Amino acid sequence: MIGVVEEVTVVGPKGRVPILARIDTGAARTTLDTDLVAQAGLGPVMDRVRIRASAADEPEERDVVPAKIIIAGREFDVPVAVTDRKDMRYHMIVGMDILRDSGFLVDPDKGNTREIDRNQRRNRSRRRQ
Repeated sequence: MIGVVEEVTVVGPKGRVPILARIDTGAARTTLDTDLVAQAGLGPVMDRVRIRASAADEPEERDVVPAKIIIAGREFDVPVAVTDRKDMRYHMIVGMDILRDSGFLVDPDKGNTREIDRNQRRNRSRRRQ
């Protein structure tokens, strides 16, 4: 069982990048922030897709790159859409392209408490500095 927010690892030629991702059962495709794609060294662009984002009026075209994603100890090799998410709370959205066949159950309460705990630890470490 996973929560609506999970620590996920993106694996690429430049290494492993851990990140908090939003688990979104309403998203068809997994999406990564452009900076995260560069940090992991993902690529090359293998396709372009049209996606209607919930915040957008019109569909937008996004590059698609191959990626290895690790969630709850399980690895998934999936094509992911790339977009600028730097101003959003989560720089990664895990969509149904991973969730559909993963067998994961999503527990909304689990992810929320994990996010709160992580933010509290982060705030405590900042206060000590």
